[in-house]
Amino acid sequence: MEDRQVLFDVGDEVWFSARGKGRLSGLVVKLNPTRAMVRCTDTVWKVPYGGLHHVCGSTAVEREKRTLRLGEIAAQARDLMDRNGLAGWSFGFNGAAKKLGVCRYRQKEILLSRKHAVDGMPDQVADTILHEIAHALAGADAGHGPAWKAVARRLGATPKSCAPENEQDRIRRQAAKEKFRKGDAVSFENKGQTRIGVIEKINPKRAKVRCLGAVWSVPYAKLELRKQP
Repeated sequence: MEDRQVLFDVGDEVWFSARGKGRLSGLVVKLNPTRAMVRCTDTVWKVPYGGLHHVCGSTAVEREKRTLRLGEIAAQARDLMDRNGLAGWSFGFNGAAKKLGVCRYRQKEILLSRKHAVDGMPDQVADTILHEIAHALAGADAGHGPAWKAVARRLGATPKSCAPENEQDRIRRQAAKEKFRKGDAVSFENKGQTRIGVIEKINPKRAKVRCLGAVWSVPYAKLELRKQP
């Protein structure tokens, strides 16, 4: 039933049945992972997608093409996963708005954003699937580092993080970045440990921080300045 979320957009005119109220009509004002927020006059209802229907029949028919698209993408992903040694892994969709895809190592599962699946260009969606397959093959510790990039290139995926960034996130990231300079002493938390190092390079989204014999790629929002000795 969660895949029915793709049948609706904010602003759609819909109807649903409510116990003791009969049939109600309203406008979709928000799409949550499992339910839509529907405004009916002065009341907002949380309606499961399985119980939601379009008032306009032609809109309903047009939106059904989105579910067909999900089926095509699921088949494509299954084929790519099987051909690259991930026959024991599963594939599915989620309601993520910011992440295009995710690789869940422990569950042996690759998930793709439904919104990206139906709104993205076919080559972009295929690239995201290969991106996540590369994560599965490279392993959880690889991140977006050299080992993952090597696998991504071999598969034909774009060897870089492709997560979208909205304007608000960009402004926050830029503000955090402006606090730091090359050579600054900084600290950051990683897996419950505080690590201390020096910034070697300022990149657009992350700083390269040398901690003893290792170099870490750290988002600016996670860095803390330390006083120089």
